[in-house]
Amino acid sequence: MNKTMAGTIWSYNFSIAAIAAGFVMLAILLAASIMIRPATGPDVLSHFSSGFLIKAADYNRSAMLISIAERFVSWAAMIAIVAIFWKNAHANMRIAIYWAILIFIAFNLILYIVMLPLQYWQGFVLGHRFGLSNQSLPAWFIDILKDRAISLIINSGIMTLLYVLIIKLPKTWWIAAAAVLILFFILASFVYPIVIDPLFYKFTPLKDEVLLKEINAMADRAGIKIDKILIADASRKTNTVNAYFSGIGDTKRIVIYDNLINNHTRGEVLSVIAHEMGHWRYRHILYNTIIGCAEIILLVFILKMVQSGIASNTEIQSARTGAGFSAGFGQPINFGVKLVAILFILYSFISYLSMPLDNLISRQFEKQADRASVALTGDPAAQVKIFENLAITNLSDVKPGKTLEYLIFSHPPIMDRINASLKPGSKK
Repeated sequence: MNKTMAGTIWSYNFSIAAIAAGFVMLAILLAASIMIRPATGPDVLSHFSSGFLIKAADYNRSAMLISIAERFVSWAAMIAIVAIFWKNAHANMRIAIYWAILIFIAFNLILYIVMLPLQYWQGFVLGHRFGLSNQSLPAWFIDILKDRAISLIINSGIMTLLYVLIIKLPKTWWIAAAAVLILFFILASFVYPIVIDPLFYKFTPLKDEVLLKEINAMADRAGIKIDKILIADASRKTNTVNAYFSGIGDTKRIVIYDNLINNHTRGEVLSVIAHEMGHWRYRHILYNTIIGCAEIILLVFILKMVQSGIASNTEIQSARTGAGFSAGFGQPINFGVKLVAILFILYSFISYLSMPLDNLISRQFEKQADRASVALTGDPAAQVKIFENLAITNLSDVKPGKTLEYLIFSHPPIMDRINASLKPGSKK
């Protein structure tokens, strides 16, 4: 019993600590976001106008405050839903798998409905107010519906999987869950570029033969093979500029917004593509996959430890109250549904708390890709110019405070990237 009580106390303390730490991190971000001011200094003003810096600060402050509000509301809603369900669900009620699926779907749908007003303000109102979006309201809403439908299928499916495994494999469910989630994570890297991405953008191959020749020459110098270079019709939705790599194996591709091709010089385009080649050259896709798999194992193991403590407490309560029907391992039948909801909440907090570490790794990868870009193009001036234009087009916070940088920036701040490009020896 002492061991059981110790497990229960550990589980309770860890859960409270994770939740408290999540809200503390949110409070720190709130304070840092309120303090966002236009970047200053001769180095900044040599690249950006004061008018742009004021506008960028206004946008980033507003966007951050809404993002923080979204996170707070989502956490509060999840906790409230679980608290209400926990209080009113009968301990001995039998819940079949199909009922569990319906409960999980309802759980996610309630969250989506609660979050919709803030998402509308963030994605539509703010985007139009600052000239970043040109999407109509119906088109925006259709995209949100598609995104939420995909999320609903994935989240409800994962929650159902955990429920089934907890009921069927009470001792080893976490091992099976980790294996399935890792498999899903890897398969998603294959499937997402060819199934999900086309739901939101139309992709066409890059047809500029001269540009393609230059790109292939860079790829030869980098010692890599380019599978596909695709142009996304992003201009019908947004005025922002972006490029990214996605997929693994046969689905590897570099995706470029058509805004980049249409509104920037050939040197700037080559600099962006060379940056993406740098990610391949340094095997960042592979490393990100390994890191993602390791995080899945760690997170599921932590959830297992929490589950053990909650299960121990449930057994104690069942023994005290004489609760009836059990799942075959000393827990009420609907314990699995409650547990999955709790684990879902804890996962949200723990993954949020791991974000600074993930971003630290990501910033190092981006620095490597920036250096590779200069080395491949031999044109640091073009890289500086594309950083300036990207910042202006996307209203980037070019020189954020260290708190924001460490906690949420997945890329180095623009001024850091510009200064690194201008350093002697940056071509190496």
